[in-house]
Amino acid sequence: MVSSAGAEGHLQFMPCTFVGWKHPTCSGLGKGNITKAELMNPETIAKYGGFGVDANGDGIADPYDIEDAVFSAANYLSKYGAAKGNIKKAVFEYNHSNEYVENVLYYYTLYDDYHDDLKAAVLLNDEK
Repeated sequence: MVSSAGAEGHLQFMPCTFVGWKHPTCSGLGKGNITKAELMNPETIAKYGGFGVDANGDGIADPYDIEDAVFSAANYLSKYGAAKGNIKKAVFEYNHSNEYVENVLYYYTLYDDYHDDLKAAVLLNDEK
C-alpha cells in the first residue's frame, strides 16, 4: 500500500503530511526521510503538526490501520474546510484533481441520499 510517489496506507498519505511538514526532512512532494517509528508516533506527529491520528487508542497512529487512516483523513479534511461545510475545498486540498473531487462528491451524495436506508441496514445487521 505504497504508491509510486511514496504515499502510504489505506488513504495514501504522504509521510510528511501524516507526521507533519515541520519534520526536518520534509520538502518537495513530502516523502521525507521519516522512520516508521516516527511516522506512527502520536507524540512525533503532534510535535511536527501532522494529521496522523491514533483512532483506536493503541498508542500508534498507523496509516496502514484502516481506523487510524480514516480518522486521519477526517482530521485533514476537517482542518481544510469540511468542518465548516466546505467539503469540495477540503477534498481538493486532499487531492488536487477536479476529477477526483467530482468522484468523491458523487459518492458522498449517493451515500447521503441513502443515509436512512443504509443506517437501517447496519442496525438490522447488528441485531443478527
